[in-house]
Amino acid sequence: MFSTLEGAKNFSKKLKSLFDDSGIIFPLNRCQQAAAIAGGFRDWHDLGRSLAGTDRPVDPGAFRRRLIAFLPQPCWIPVLFWLDERNQETVDGEGLSHNYYRAVVPYVFSSSVIHRSKSALLRPGSGPGQRLRESMVVSLLLGGKGSKRLIPQLEPDTLALVVSGDTASLFGVDAEHPRFEKDLASLVAAGIFEYEDGILRVLPADKDEVAAHAARGFTDRAQYFAGVGGDEAIEALAVALSATGVEQAMRVAEAVLGKGSEMHITPSGPILEMLSKLAGDGQLIAVSRAWRVFSMIHPESANFVRESVPAKISSLYLVRNRGINADKMVEWMSTRSEWAEEVKAALHDPARFKSTVDEMALSIEAAR
Repeated sequence: MFSTLEGAKNFSKKLKSLFDDSGIIFPLNRCQQAAAIAGGFRDWHDLGRSLAGTDRPVDPGAFRRRLIAFLPQPCWIPVLFWLDERNQETVDGEGLSHNYYRAVVPYVFSSSVIHRSKSALLRPGSGPGQRLRESMVVSLLLGGKGSKRLIPQLEPDTLALVVSGDTASLFGVDAEHPRFEKDLASLVAAGIFEYEDGILRVLPADKDEVAAHAARGFTDRAQYFAGVGGDEAIEALAVALSATGVEQAMRVAEAVLGKGSEMHITPSGPILEMLSKLAGDGQLIAVSRAWRVFSMIHPESANFVRESVPAKISSLYLVRNRGINADKMVEWMSTRSEWAEEVKAALHDPARFKSTVDEMALSIEAAR
């Protein structure tokens, strides 16, 4: 967050550094644009003109939501952990940050899986050189066959994965194969590779399928570690939540997994408390996403928690957050007995849930 021009410049540089450390390709000018949009400005020029010689405080909640809405989804994990002051600077022996494994590695694995299943030139039966072509793509994504391990960086808009070097360092022994030049040309012609000036971009076979496969991977990992328990379970669930844009993901993860105050006498106590806070803060999308994750981890309690949502929406979101007159709301609801069932029916779909509740609010506000 920032309130001055100098603060905006520092924020942009820190955001750029975060993405660099996370293995995400996001240039400084886009970080500046992200800062401007998050701050409530049209663009960086508007920000510079408006903050020249003056201060303008910004609401932290609005800042976060505008920032996440502007950024491509693969950026959400490192940014939300950073904003929540949960960013871990731990690196492995090759200098890879914790955020690289959180945010980029799932897309690397997902891209390799989808290429194997969807790229015609890589599938068995695609003609001479199939094994070489598969190795050139998949092995490269998973570390390469050269003397030095390849670390792909992610373009968050295209989901292309980018590495650099000459053919020997990129492809190792595959570059010595008699068919290498021919099959490299065929991969470029098929739109799988783009190679220019020592920069190799591996484009996804199907961007939507790669994104969906990565999303399932976040969820599967959270489910697995939920059975293991401990800090690993909270971390895995927080990553899965951050990947869907949920703020304060660690706190939500702790609530979903039942780590809360000793005052809670049921496993559902922490998540009920968290849903109340999210509703009171106006975070309807987060209410839906938190319930979906809770229902995945605790299916036996999912319906009990679901039944509590209409009351939280009426008292905490409509009255407290949105400022709707309570008497007017009660009168409207008395003529719309189905409203609670509509809210519960929409809970599994974040966009539908938000739309349903917002339409209710508008209808109540318009009522005489």
